[in-house]
Amino acid sequence: MSILVAIAVPVVATYHGNCAIRLATCEVCDIIREARALALTSNNPIAVTFAPVTTAVSLVSDRGGDGRWNTADDSVIRSFKLSNKAGIHFGYGNCGPVPGLANEADGITFQTNNSMVCNQEMSSNAGTVYLMLCDSRVTALTVNSTNPKITIRECRCGQW
Repeated sequence: MSILVAIAVPVVATYHGNCAIRLATCEVCDIIREARALALTSNNPIAVTFAPVTTAVSLVSDRGGDGRWNTADDSVIRSFKLSNKAGIHFGYGNCGPVPGLANEADGITFQTNNSMVCNQEMSSNAGTVYLMLCDSRVTALTVNSTNPKITIRECRCGQW
C-alpha cells in the first residue's frame, strides 16, 4: 500500500497543478473576452487589471475619480485571485520571458498600470501576463493591440 501511495502522490500532485494552471489560464482568457464584449456594447473603455501583490485579476468598468486604471477607486465588475487556485501567481519562474517579448519584473507587461484596456473598436493595449504555478510551470498569455486573438504559450522544462 505504501508503495502505491509513494507512486500516486507525485502523479496526482502534477495532474492537479496542470489542471489548476489551465483553469486559471481559461479564466483570464474569459475575462479578457468579456472586457472586449463589454467595451463594444457599452461604448466605453473596459479594463482587465492585474495586481501582482494580491494576485487579483479584475474586470473594471471605470477608472474612478483619480482617472487611473488599477487603483482602489476603480469600479470592479468581478474579480478573482490566482493564489486561490493552487497558489498560482504572476511571474516567469525559471522560464524567463518569452524570447522577443517585453520583460517586466512582476511578469505583467501591460504598460497602463498593469492593465489591459479595451475600447469600442475592439482594440486594446498589447502585453503579456505570465501565470506561474512553480518555477517550471509557467503559461504566458499575449494580447496584440489590434488582433482579438489571445496567444497562449506554455513553458516546459525551461523552454517556450
